[in-house]
Amino acid sequence: MKIIDIHHPETFDIAIEAIHRQPIIVQLPTVFVLLAAPTTRGAAQLNEVKKRLPGKNYGTAIGSIEKFLKQARPESLPDAFKTPEDFLTMTGTFIRLQCRAGSFQSPTMYHGTHQGLLLAGVYAELFKAVERSFESYPPDKIWDYQNYAAPLCTSCNVSGDPEGSITEFEKAFQFGKQKNIALFIKGERSSQELGSYPIFGYEKHQVSIHREGPGLQAFKEKIPSHLRAWEAKEKAPAIS
Repeated sequence: MKIIDIHHPETFDIAIEAIHRQPIIVQLPTVFVLLAAPTTRGAAQLNEVKKRLPGKNYGTAIGSIEKFLKQARPESLPDAFKTPEDFLTMTGTFIRLQCRAGSFQSPTMYHGTHQGLLLAGVYAELFKAVERSFESYPPDKIWDYQNYAAPLCTSCNVSGDPEGSITEFEKAFQFGKQKNIALFIKGERSSQELGSYPIFGYEKHQVSIHREGPGLQAFKEKIPSHLRAWEAKEKAPAIS
C-alpha cells in the first residue's frame, strides 16, 4: 500500500490513476473514508471492501458545489438554500437533497435522495480533480442514466462495525492492508471533535438532521429557525 501526503504535488494525479481501478483511503480532518468511482463498478467494489449490509446507500465527496446542486430538484429546495453560496455555510457536513423521483432507488439514491460531503481547501480541490476525471464516463444506472461524477464516499470500516467510523491512523492503515487497498492519502487531523460528518436533509419547508457529528451545534445555528425540523418536533403538542 502506497502512502502519500495530500499536499504532495503528485497526489492528485496518483489518486486519479488509482481510483479508476479500485477504492482508495483518504484521511479527512475528522474521519478516514473510502473513495471510489461513481459507477456501478465502484459501488460493487465498496460493497466488497466493506462487506456492505443491505439497504445502505453511498454518498459522494462534492467537488463542484454547482454540479452537485444541478442534481437537485429545484422545487424541493428551501428558499434559504437555493444557491451554491447558501450551502457554503454548511461546509463540513453532508448535504442530502431530493435528486430524482421518490420511487427511484439505487446504491447512491434512497427514495430519490442523494447526499454529498462538502469540504473546503485541499480536500475540495482533490474531489474536484477526481470528479473531472469521471465526467466522460458513459451513462450509469446508479444515477438513473443522468451521471454525476463526484467520487463515492463512505466510512473506512466494515459495514455495521460496532466500533463505528475509524478516526485513528493505525486502525485505518491496518484496514487498508487487510483489504489490499493500493493507495492511502494522509491528510490533516483535526484538533477538534472527531467522527463521521453530520448529515442534514433539505426539503421545501424544513431541514432535518439525519446524523449527528463534529460541529453539529454550530451548524444547527446556521439553519434559519423556521426550517429547523428538530425544534418543530420539540414544540409539537403531546398526544394524550
